[in-house]
Amino acid sequence: MRWLAGMSRRIRAITAAEDSERGAATIMVAGMMVVLLGFAALAVDVGALYAEKAQLQNGADAAALAIATDCAGGSCGSSTSTGNQFANDNSNDNTSGAVVTFPAAATVRVVTNARDTAGENSFSLFFARAMGFNTANVDAAAEASWGAPSSASTLPWTVSECVFKKYLSPTQLASLNSTGTFTGDPVPTHILLRYDENTPTVPGCAAQNGYQPGGFGWLVTTSGCSTDIDLDMTVNGQTGNHFPNAAGCNAALANIMDEPALIPLFNTATGNGSNAKYTLIGFAAFQVTGYKFSGSGAVVDPLAPSCNGNCRGLQGYFSRFVSLEEGMQATEGTPNYGASVVTLTE
Repeated sequence: MRWLAGMSRRIRAITAAEDSERGAATIMVAGMMVVLLGFAALAVDVGALYAEKAQLQNGADAAALAIATDCAGGSCGSSTSTGNQFANDNSNDNTSGAVVTFPAAATVRVVTNARDTAGENSFSLFFARAMGFNTANVDAAAEASWGAPSSASTLPWTVSECVFKKYLSPTQLASLNSTGTFTGDPVPTHILLRYDENTPTVPGCAAQNGYQPGGFGWLVTTSGCSTDIDLDMTVNGQTGNHFPNAAGCNAALANIMDEPALIPLFNTATGNGSNAKYTLIGFAAFQVTGYKFSGSGAVVDPLAPSCNGNCRGLQGYFSRFVSLEEGMQATEGTPNYGASVVTLTE
């Protein structure tokens, strides 16, 4: 019987030890659950912070590009209102702040920040409140610059700088000659750029060798119906009594009047016919409103000089052009004839 009593005591001791271990394990599990829940809460708040940061960055990028586009078009307008509008439009809760500055003459910087429902410039946290963190500051920044393009792909055409300057006001012309740029749009007079053999000389513009007296000519194409242009380069011309005879050029007629297009300006021309060479100095913007080519249907602009008989040419007016197209490059110091490129720089 003594051995039964001993066995009973040993069993009770083992049971007590197991109960003690279970109690310790429960305490450890409870402690670990607190830690795990803390990490889970942190992950939720960090995820929310990253999402807010992404929205703010989208707003900053969009605001910077929008303001730069306005400035490139001749007027920056209410840049603060534009910044706030795009910051809010890109925020899920439509509540963000924006600070707009101009660190350089042709650069805008936009800093967007989170804003809570009380109007404070902070982001409200959720689970992190249990750890004493109620809010966090979240912001994003973007910079955009604008300027005259120094390289681009354009339709294979060119016009004399002298002809372009005829359609600037005296104030605009004085500004362009002294500063390399001007404000406002060129005078929107509808004109006819002729290139047939009977083209009259443009008054005040000497008929240089290498282009028709009307100050307009065709360039050789690089590919399709486009010519790759780098300023200060010399580009070969081409002859013909038609829009350049590539299939791509004929197809371009379908949308040639949709919006203003870049047109390179030249200041000197040499040679004749297919030996013509043009020295290009800048880009203007030209809105085509009509055309008449050999062997194709004509579109007549009644506001422009008529193009009858053997006349061949383009009708339209000089305008402004702002592009966000990738691949176009702007170089500081390039004269701005009304064509600008906008790029994100930060």
